[in-house]
This record gives sequence, C-alpha cells and structure tokens, in this order.
Amino acid sequence: MRITKLSLVVAALVLTGTALQAQSNNASITATASVQTPINVLGAQQLNFGNVFPGVNKTVNATDLTNGGRFDVTGQASTPVTLSFTLPATLSSGGNTMPIVSYTGVHALLATQVGGVAFSPAAGATPTLSGTGALFVWVGAQVQPATNQVAGVYTGSVVMTVVY
Repeated sequence: MRITKLSLVVAALVLTGTALQAQSNNASITATASVQTPINVLGAQQLNFGNVFPGVNKTVNATDLTNGGRFDVTGQASTPVTLSFTLPATLSSGGNTMPIVSYTGVHALLATQVGGVAFSPAAGATPTLSGTGALFVWVGAQVQPATNQVAGVYTGSVVMTVVY
C-alpha cells in the first residue's frame, strides 16, 4: 500500500484532533451620489425682427439687448454645460415662408452681456454656469424676404437644449 503526503497530513490532523478551518475576511466601501441642482431654461425674450420689407434683408445681432432672443439658464453653480439648438431655416405665415440665412449667438454670465462670448448657434457651445449657477444666452439672425414677400406675421421656433 502506498501512502501519499496528503494521506499522512490528514491522518496527522485526525490523530491530533486539529480540524481544518476556512479563513474569511471582509471589507466595506461607501456608495455616494452627489445630487446636482436641476437645470432650468427660460425663453426670456423673443427674437424680434420688427418691421421687414420685401426684398430688404433684416438683421438682429445677438448683441442687441432689446431685439435679440434671450434664454436664461439656472443650475448647479460653476458647472460646465453643453448648449445645442434647433434652428428654423424659415419663418412661416400661413403657407408663406421667409428664409433665415444666418444665426449669431452670445453667452454671458451677466444679463448685461459684460464678458460675453460670441458663438455660432449652429455649432453650439460649452460654457460654464456662473458661481451662482446663472447663464444668459442671446440669439440673433438675418431674414431674407423675397421681393414679392407676402405681407403677414411670420414666426418660427428657436429651441435651445442645455445638458450638464
């Protein structure tokens, strides 16, 4: 009969009364989540071209505090955000349309546009909210009425989406 080393160890443990014991150990970690202030976007001022005449292009610059469209954003202080836009190619009045040929934008931490940064709404932007969680965004554009543009009130929707 052949005796192996394992057999001898088991026999020795049985004879000495020592039982084999499993080892165990444990640790813990903490799960955390930091809840951010929700983003709020307000369409604060309409983009207003005012009176437009057939065949005469009309531009409202984003720097025009009176007629430029303005969005007010509030959220988590000092947090970067991404701005993206859905921009209409035309304004409509019934079945009639008038092209919008270009857009401009400015974002700033103050409603006065002090320190504002110009950007292209078509490309979007990635500004950071102020230390109080505010951001102001203006949009300007140019309409190009045809020489035979039908009279009427023409409208379209500029949509801004803000994401943390």
